[in-house]
Amino acid sequence: MQNGRIYRKGRSWILDYAVKELRSGGPKWAKRSKKLAPVCDEFRTAASVRHLAADHLAPYNAKTVKAESTDTVEGYVQNIYLPHCQATLRPSTYNGYKFLFKWLQPHLGDVRLRDFGPVEAERLLSDFAAEKLRANNMMRHVKGFLSGAFRYAVRMGTIRFNPMRETMLPKNVKPAQETYAYSLAEIQAMLKVLAEPARTVVLVAAFTGLRLSEVRGLKWTDVEDDVLNVHRSVWRKHVSDTKTVASTGTVPLLPLVAEALHDHRKTSTSEYIFAGGTGNPLVIANLTRRDIAPVLEKNKIPWHGWHGFRRGLSTNLYELGVKDMVIQAILRHADVAVTRKHYIKTSTAQAESAMQELAKAWKRVRKTVRQNERT
Repeated sequence: MQNGRIYRKGRSWILDYAVKELRSGGPKWAKRSKKLAPVCDEFRTAASVRHLAADHLAPYNAKTVKAESTDTVEGYVQNIYLPHCQATLRPSTYNGYKFLFKWLQPHLGDVRLRDFGPVEAERLLSDFAAEKLRANNMMRHVKGFLSGAFRYAVRMGTIRFNPMRETMLPKNVKPAQETYAYSLAEIQAMLKVLAEPARTVVLVAAFTGLRLSEVRGLKWTDVEDDVLNVHRSVWRKHVSDTKTVASTGTVPLLPLVAEALHDHRKTSTSEYIFAGGTGNPLVIANLTRRDIAPVLEKNKIPWHGWHGFRRGLSTNLYELGVKDMVIQAILRHADVAVTRKHYIKTSTAQAESAMQELAKAWKRVRKTVRQNERT
């Protein structure tokens, strides 16, 4: 059990004590200092702040503090949490976390993991947002990343609570940009001007709702009768399982897609449906830059990225009267709320039409009520 050393420095009472922290080779003892209180009428002597020192040292003396908790937040994320992510998460997710950490690193300072509370968390988010005007989605990703790091520390018994849970995102952020969903007319215009294999890639993306990584991971053995079996995804050169457990499943194969795949198979020599010259999954980013974007630009057809096909499928189905629970099953979302919030897009014209229908319904009800009153 340690009591530490209390002494006066300037106008403050300081506590020196020893902790174990993680270093190369394992936990080692290190000296730490803590400002206990200002010198004032309430705290005139070292004895008057002894209870403050005892409170601060209590977790150490009770042996409830792990060596990891005395590491800085920066060191913990870099040396413990990110390696955990690399070992357990998809390569694309881990890569995204590395970029988030790189952007956050200058703002983390030297605060210790065990001393990082809601106040420090709120200040960190505010400082990061104040550096430049950040997008709302960026701030949500940052908060989620940090929350995941602290949540892992709680699970490992390193700290007792997740300080990010009590924070709110700063208000000085860019408003979220509206995402795009391709209409059937836009898809048809694209298919008219694109050459193979770009045409078939667009056709599959537009009428299956697969993510781009899942399109790249398709093999000929995944085509079965009138369905596509979705088992894998490809990010860069990494072949892995689908994004979530719910993402693994089957997708109905429309006749026009099946016909296009049948014709495409005549020229294919790889196990992958869409493959490059080496037989590995096709790098669709190169296909987009070389064979899709220039052709669409020349024909004055707007290009809004590949995810617009996934949103387009859900929106087009919804406009046709398909229930959102069915659309969720086609897109293989774990939660229908995701489908409703991010994938079903409602246009101004649809909203106006809906309100007109409401006005007509109101007139019918009012007419019925008046007729009943007369009788």
